[in-house]
Amino acid sequence: MLSNQGTVSEEYIQLCFMVDALVKEAKGKDFVVIDSYFGPPDFKHKDKTPNPDELLKSLHTFRARIRKEIHEEPHRTFLTKQLDAIVLLVRYALDDNVTFEERVRTGLDVEVVTVSSERIEELAEQANRALRKKVLKGDLTSMAARWRKQAMTTGSEIIPIAQEIAMDARRSTQRVLFELPETESVEFRAVPDAPWSAYNYYQGDFKAVIEINTQLPRSKYGIWKWVTHEAYPGHQTQLVQRELGYQQDTQNLEATIALINTPDCTIVEGLAETGPNILSSDRPPTEAETITSYITQLRRAVGVNALVMLQQQQKNESEVLGYIKELGAYEEAYAKAQLPFMIDPIWGPYGFTYFVGAWLVKGFFKAAQEANLLDEFINALYYELHTPSTLKTRIKDLDLKLPNQLI
Repeated sequence: MLSNQGTVSEEYIQLCFMVDALVKEAKGKDFVVIDSYFGPPDFKHKDKTPNPDELLKSLHTFRARIRKEIHEEPHRTFLTKQLDAIVLLVRYALDDNVTFEERVRTGLDVEVVTVSSERIEELAEQANRALRKKVLKGDLTSMAARWRKQAMTTGSEIIPIAQEIAMDARRSTQRVLFELPETESVEFRAVPDAPWSAYNYYQGDFKAVIEINTQLPRSKYGIWKWVTHEAYPGHQTQLVQRELGYQQDTQNLEATIALINTPDCTIVEGLAETGPNILSSDRPPTEAETITSYITQLRRAVGVNALVMLQQQQKNESEVLGYIKELGAYEEAYAKAQLPFMIDPIWGPYGFTYFVGAWLVKGFFKAAQEANLLDEFINALYYELHTPSTLKTRIKDLDLKLPNQLI
């Protein structure tokens, strides 16, 4: 099917573009497979949509080639697990009875997990105590609503605020981690409606456009967190290092392509969620940001349970909406705004990347910090390619331990 296989890395890139073409043909052009690509344009697949049976055969043949030709770990495991997820994407596109559990376990290299009611109660009490110091009265939902509304921003305000905060985060990232290219930059744009909160569209050449969904309520107290997630030291910083690594021949070609709903995403989102932690030594969180973080932790835990209720347990949307409102301290409109992401055919399982990915990367960061091994953390997350399985092995080899509790 491939006229010129070339190296394993080259064949991997070509197969990724074939899968992208097939999935878009089957599920629609909005179904994202390739999130970004900044490698040589010659490897893009420009022919007609591939035959599904032939493509699956090529993918299985390629898996055998990986096992035969790639002997170094974690490179071999990374490619193998990425490929298994890619095969699953093809099966899903062909309506091959792919379960939600498969999309999480094989697609993201993590297990389907839930948060206990006891832990959710603890997180709710933590948020409640923090809010009472500032809001003083009311139940958790009403206090959280007033807390958000007192710092609300509008769609027109959010772009300059985000841009200014991003510059602060960029300077902090360079002090804590490493220098970024002088030509590196991000541009923020507002969009009125999307299934996600914000999205980094990496353009290559160290530049990105970050779109912000202005339909969701925005509080100034939460902007630092999502700017560090999307830009510095999160997605933008990691992608820039991958592009630099490829240019300097320290990264393989597969570092130039980012694929949605693959194990790499779990690490990518986990790192992005760890952004405020990484910068905390240079720029500690404000009291307001800490309070907002407590509310976010509660809602993240409630959200992963709601995701399982919808996708695996097949609960109806009204029941799940009630659960989100009651335990996540959401107002009606804000609770409803959470559902599109959870029920979206592309993004449904993706919620586990934030939840389990954050547990894994934050746990690694804390353990490395305590053991004075932050250089190892930086190398693993910015200069190497990992899936959850290979990163756990890396952590174990450093004789570090992850926390038992997921959140």
